[in-house]
Amino acid sequence: MHEGNFTKRIVESIMEELKKHPRYVPKRVKVKVGEIFHLNPESVKMHYVVVTKGTPLEGTELDLIEEKITVYCWQCSRTGTVLDHHFLACSCCNSTDVEVMSGNQVSVDSVELVNES
Repeated sequence: MHEGNFTKRIVESIMEELKKHPRYVPKRVKVKVGEIFHLNPESVKMHYVVVTKGTPLEGTELDLIEEKITVYCWQCSRTGTVLDHHFLACSCCNSTDVEVMSGNQVSVDSVELVNES
């Protein structure tokens, strides 16, 4: 169910930014999503269609780009991936004394706009 709330916040963020570009029409949206969020891409896309209905984003394409989790391990001093994104442990030494370096953020990567005035 968190896909719905996630999608709603992303759309609200984009809609706020679109106010700064009134002469342009959005065509495609690219969003980077950290693997740590455990989102189902198909569910996000389904929610996107519903949430954007009746807005300038209706009919735009949504591209989700998953960003893998990387961690810094305080035990072995290495930066790397995790074996399982549900359990944050160093893939080198299995220590859970790690700091997440990437894969824990959501960001609008780009919004493709077309001038239709």
